[in-house]
Amino acid sequence: MTTGEEKPNRAPAINGVHTMFYYENLPRATEWYDRIGFENVLRLEFVSIFRLSSSSYLSLVDGHHGSQRPVKKKGAILSIETTDLEGWHRHLFTKDVEGVGVGLDIGCGGRTVEFKLIDPEGYTLEFFQWL
Repeated sequence: MTTGEEKPNRAPAINGVHTMFYYENLPRATEWYDRIGFENVLRLEFVSIFRLSSSSYLSLVDGHHGSQRPVKKKGAILSIETTDLEGWHRHLFTKDVEGVGVGLDIGCGGRTVEFKLIDPEGYTLEFFQWL
């Protein structure tokens, strides 16, 4: 919550987070994220931006543009916290998204319930709920 006053020793406010994943085949990646149900809020030739929550976004970037390039061994994971993990699992399972599996796993040393899937170019998406 912001009050308009700067507090001593506090960092300035952050209005949102944009995670950027880079792809060799942007149309295929965009179609996959459309299919899983993320809200596409901007679609250009070189980028597709999906809203994940009111201030969190996933930007899919054409790997031939922008400041980064796709890498074969992905070093990033998109970890999505939800209070309706079973709903997300059911939603993705009924859409026949590859890799969803049939159940949920315990993660984070017994602190979460989760499931993971891999997008078309190897990025991991983890959906989880705190216990």
